[in-house]
Amino acid sequence: MNRRLGIGEQIGLILGLRWRLFRNSLRTMRGRLDAVSQALLWLMMAGLMFGGGFGMGFGAYLLIAHGEANRLGDLFWVVLLFWQLYPLLSGAGGARFDFAHLLRFPLRYGSFFALSLAYGLFDPSAVISLFWLLCLSVGVAAARASLFPWALLVVLAFAAMNLVLSRAISTWADRWMEQRRTREIVGLIFIVGILVMQFAVPALSGWAPGKQFAERWMPPLLGVGHLLPPGLAGAALADGLAAGWTRAFAGFLFVCSCGLAFLWLLHLRLVAQYRGENLSEARATGAPAERAPRARSQAAAWRLPWRSSATAALVERETRYTMRNWPVLVQFLLPAFITLMSGPNLRGSDFLARHSGMAFPIAVAYAFFIQMNWVFNSFAYDGAGVRFLLLAPVRFRQVMIGKNLFYAGATLANVLLLWVCVRWLFGPPSLLIVTATLSAALFGLLVNLAVGNVSSVCFPIRREFGFGNFRRGRSRMGTGGIMGLVTQIVIIVLAGGVFVAGKWLDRLGLAVLIFLALAALAAVGYAFSLRAIDRVALNHRESMVEALCQAESAT
Repeated sequence: MNRRLGIGEQIGLILGLRWRLFRNSLRTMRGRLDAVSQALLWLMMAGLMFGGGFGMGFGAYLLIAHGEANRLGDLFWVVLLFWQLYPLLSGAGGARFDFAHLLRFPLRYGSFFALSLAYGLFDPSAVISLFWLLCLSVGVAAARASLFPWALLVVLAFAAMNLVLSRAISTWADRWMEQRRTREIVGLIFIVGILVMQFAVPALSGWAPGKQFAERWMPPLLGVGHLLPPGLAGAALADGLAAGWTRAFAGFLFVCSCGLAFLWLLHLRLVAQYRGENLSEARATGAPAERAPRARSQAAAWRLPWRSSATAALVERETRYTMRNWPVLVQFLLPAFITLMSGPNLRGSDFLARHSGMAFPIAVAYAFFIQMNWVFNSFAYDGAGVRFLLLAPVRFRQVMIGKNLFYAGATLANVLLLWVCVRWLFGPPSLLIVTATLSAALFGLLVNLAVGNVSSVCFPIRREFGFGNFRRGRSRMGTGGIMGLVTQIVIIVLAGGVFVAGKWLDRLGLAVLIFLALAALAAVGYAFSLRAIDRVALNHRESMVEALCQAESAT
């Protein structure tokens, strides 16, 4: 006789399924390397967790011991901002699959809701924040042991409110970011806003009207912060210390009411998903729309000397994709923007005053760090289109050559743009320094392409146009990202050592010869990677399709 499974049994079955999927992924080399990379990231986060936890506990103890318990709200503000902003800034928050996929199973709404909260509870930001709050409670108990039960109750209410708030933000942001144009606009505003804030704050620090604004308006704004949940949670603890239990309980109830309001917002989104809401970007089914007459004839395909038409078509496609992808364009212009914004402040520094010509090599080295996002994940924006590349009647090596030519052209354009910026800010660098920088850039580009070709095929990670990388936790470093980071560090350390040795010996000409010799060795490695890329792509075609087409096939 069939019986109806309870919520606990349904959740256990789903968790068991996820565990078996993870365990089975370890059977492949890609799965093992991905697991190792995630473990390394968790080890790096452990330092932040334990260091921040010690700071929270010791800070709470000092505030109570020195009679400044009214500032406990500042510690709660740190927890709230980290919990809510870290997943957005790192792109690593949230589960790595769409919760709507769980509806393929016979789940009741209560189980679906509980699973959504459970996955949010095991986000890295949530785990770290919960540990911080626990340490804060221990710090309060160390200063006043009798207050520990009340502190634990306030901390649990504040943690529950943050958990529900983070899930509500994630689900509603998912709803708003379903349109590609919205993702592109928000992504552009987000990146430009961070850059403007980074350079506007130091620039306005000495501005007299800015100081007047800070003196007149900042205290009221900070006072408003004490009326929000983090400030009221801290006030509840402070009032508990002073035996003002009426105000303390009122602050606790306000935190709980905010949690209930966020719970209602989360319920609105999850119940819509549970009832079958589909927010696909595909055109709705209906009568076919009449096509407007073409205003002009189709432009002729690009032609490249000494290259096949397939390679030229791939270069054209990569160029058009990049011109339509605002975040990638911003990343391309980022080194020049940083150089222009920081140049006036760095022009008077002691290092550049003595070595003014080194501004150009430093700017180019920074540009190579930005290039890592492209070269080591070449098929990030291809998505399901990678299947056509694998089925096309061309060798896969031609595909990689087309992508490599585009990256080489983009690198050359970026280096020329940086030379113009450096020449305008610091004066023209010497011909010897320019030659050494270009030869070092050639060496670095060839190494990046040689390693990046293999990384792109063996460890691809799907990205989306615009701001979509931050949806559902799809943006993560992975094994390919770690390979790119290690490669960039090795290149920059090696090139920096050659530059320093050349400057110290006053033999930059020798540095040029060393870079050219290294570039020749890198060219051999690049040629070897191209010769082997057909076989590598054939062996990894299934994992490529799975990694890049998984999101689309699921919908």
